[in-house]
Amino acid sequence: MSPVTKNETLSKSIEFLADFQLLFGNIIRINGAFLEVAEKICSDDDLITVPIWRVIAVIRVGPMTVSDIAKYLGLKRQSVQSTVNQMKKRGLINLKKNPNHKTSPLVILSNKGNDKVDDIFIYQKKLTEVFIKGVDITMKDVVSSREFLRALRENSEKNISKLN
Repeated sequence: MSPVTKNETLSKSIEFLADFQLLFGNIIRINGAFLEVAEKICSDDDLITVPIWRVIAVIRVGPMTVSDIAKYLGLKRQSVQSTVNQMKKRGLINLKKNPNHKTSPLVILSNKGNDKVDDIFIYQKKLTEVFIKGVDITMKDVVSSREFLRALRENSEKNISKLN
């Protein structure tokens, strides 16, 4: 059976639809739990909020435009722009001319922002420990789950244009 035929059959199954909706509900709930835990972890930090944490985690690898950051995080550009504005006021980033686009500067970490990267790693470790402590989980489980969720996300991006 081809993947298309298999998926068409699955999407017609009441049991599959119910289980898929339970999976979707758990993804929404885990996102809420991640945000709640992350807010508690960085609550005593005068510079870092959860939105700032997310942006630092993305741009620490290299400069990106606000649009690129938003696309990577799956957020609205306006939301990321607001976070970038806060980061600029706090001295965590600099904006650099973008040779590829006149009106979309590159967002880069300032020295002060780079100094916070170590704190972000500590926060990420604490967040991970909250979620995995007491759970029998292997690296294989994490990689398999990550790849499955990535495939779902990429597939939804490909298929969303087919709605309407």
